[in-house]
This record gives sequence, C-alpha cells and structure tokens, in this order.
Amino acid sequence: MGVMALGVLLFLSNFLIIPFSAPKSGPFFDPFSDPFAEMRGMALRGVGGIVLLMIGGFMMSGGVRGAAGSGLILDPEKAREDLSPWARTAGGLVKDALEEVRTSAAQGSPEPQAVVKVRCPQCRALNDEDARFCDQCGSPL
Repeated sequence: MGVMALGVLLFLSNFLIIPFSAPKSGPFFDPFSDPFAEMRGMALRGVGGIVLLMIGGFMMSGGVRGAAGSGLILDPEKAREDLSPWARTAGGLVKDALEEVRTSAAQGSPEPQAVVKVRCPQCRALNDEDARFCDQCGSPL
C-alpha cells in the first residue's frame, strides 16, 4: 500500500508543482535552457506514478493471496491452500443463498398434506377417509 501511496503522490505532484514552478520570464529566466525539460519531467512523474500504482497493486494481490494463489508459483496444491479462505467464503455465500431460496420457497407454498383413502371391501375402490359409504358401489365402509 505504501508503494501505491507513493505512486499517487508522484502522479498528483504534476498538478501541485505547475502553479508553483519557476517563472518563464524575468531576471532568472534562462533563454538557452531546454523548453521541454519541464514537460519531460511532468511526463516522467506521471508515468512513474502510474507504474508505481500498478506495481503496488500487484504486490498487494500477491501478498493477500499468497505466491501460489496469485500465480507466481505454479503449484496447484499450494494454490488451493492459499486460496482456501476465499473458496470457503464463496462456497459459504452460495450455500447461504441456496438455503435462503429454499426456505423462502417453502414458506411461499404450503406443505402438501398426507391424503388418507379407505378401500372398499366389495369393489376395491378408493374413498375419502370420512366417507360412510362407497362412492362406486354404495356398500357401507
């Protein structure tokens, strides 16, 4: 993060130094100096700041994920070990989301009730459990 902070300061220095730079005319103005020297310095500071930002970001990702997890070392077992906290977190998030969907779906629809039927001894037809007579043949249940 320190390298990234240095990169930001270096890049932003272009916007802070220009108003306070030396005047282009007056008793201390050198007409034989390189007129593009200040522009080259600004470009180097800007590009250098951006490069430091990129290097700092790469160093941070390597530090957070480990050498194998960020791809510096090609060892799949070590990469799995380095990335296991993120894999557990992602898996846990997916698991939590699936459980939430399941519980909301179960709450939205009532659970099916068990249906009890009574078989008629005469014709073997199925009737409701509270029926006194068979719906098919009329015999008592």
